[in-house]
Amino acid sequence: MKQLFNRMIQGTISDVMVSGYIDAETLPVYHPMYERIYFIVNENIFELYIDDGIIRHNQLKNINEWFDVDEDDQFSLMSIYSQLFKTEQEIKITRIDYKAIPFSTIEINYKDGENERQLFLDPNNFFGFTYYN
Repeated sequence: MKQLFNRMIQGTISDVMVSGYIDAETLPVYHPMYERIYFIVNENIFELYIDDGIIRHNQLKNINEWFDVDEDDQFSLMSIYSQLFKTEQEIKITRIDYKAIPFSTIEINYKDGENERQLFLDPNNFFGFTYYN
């Protein structure tokens, strides 16, 4: 995790995405799967996922399907950058706190211009991550 945190602090986060699927049976509806969140940092993709309550990460070349998708559905991605950081402006991560203890929350301190803010990624949800500011 230290490698990911260092890259996030030193780099620029251009996007944060969540994967899911589009249910095409009726009107197209997007269903996010919050078990995995993808941080795009300096064009590198870092996947955060929950494994037995502990948050882990992988560096990826591409974001691919990781769950079964019905024939009439389509794998898709959605940006959650503006939901997480409440801005479309570039943010600067100043500090990240996380202890690899089951169900511990990641605390991300960042600056949005002159404003100092915090983001929490909480793995204590049956459906994956919950995030709050």
